[in-house]
Amino acid sequence: MLNLLKADLYRITRVHGLRGALWQYLGFCLAVYALLFGSFLMFDPSGDMIRSFTVFSSPSAMLGSMLGSLIPLFVCFFVVEHCLADFKEGFVRSLVPARTGRLSYFAERIVFAGVVTVIVFASLSLITLALGAVFGMRFETMDDPLAFIAWAVASCMNVWALAVLSLILVYATRIVPISYIGSFMLCSAIAPETLSLASGLIQAYAPGLMGVADVLSELVCWIPSNLTNWLFAGGASSMAAGWGALGAALPGAGITQAIVAPALWIAAASALVLAIGRKRDI
Repeated sequence: MLNLLKADLYRITRVHGLRGALWQYLGFCLAVYALLFGSFLMFDPSGDMIRSFTVFSSPSAMLGSMLGSLIPLFVCFFVVEHCLADFKEGFVRSLVPARTGRLSYFAERIVFAGVVTVIVFASLSLITLALGAVFGMRFETMDDPLAFIAWAVASCMNVWALAVLSLILVYATRIVPISYIGSFMLCSAIAPETLSLASGLIQAYAPGLMGVADVLSELVCWIPSNLTNWLFAGGASSMAAGWGALGAALPGAGITQAIVAPALWIAAASALVLAIGRKRDI
């Protein structure tokens, strides 16, 4: 599995001609940043408009505000594209046909998704902080180092969970549109909003099922896309308290919830990915 991971990392980081997919995705992000800041300077050459948006409560709040809607889609689409390419290029069929060889391949893809998440999070954070320094971004307070590390770990784990969930769609369907659309839906608020709506309807029209409504409301607080939004919206300070009744009751409250929840999703999604890989031909 380690050799497969090394090969994948080489494929996405090929420097010659910047042909690695990682450089292409990061280049696209830089283009988005350039377009954003360029539009500000176009309408306000003095830079006052940019400076009016450069005060944040903390570094983690700034990173969350700037990257919250970008990182989940970046990672999920990146992983989906990379894994679908293996089928298109026939790479999967070159593997050892034994079951253990197949499972090693699928397990490596799960680990690969986690490694990509960390690389993307670190790369975009450094780019954002560098641009922030150029444009004079200021912070009302600095994050506690341990709290910042915990926030970064929790953020990466929740994005990783979304990426592994996306792998289920890739390997279950192997259909490009379904994989991309499904990944987009996983990263969006569709699932939590649907559960919230169902909970509200039950409370309004079926009060006898209040227990079900409470379960759905609690589940909303444990969905990776919702946890990602929660973490990115508030930065490290968002983990001071748990989210939902169960999250508030946990030892460590928000920190525990933000790390335990994605760990459970990663474990469940990984088991399903391996089960699909075990059953389906490659």
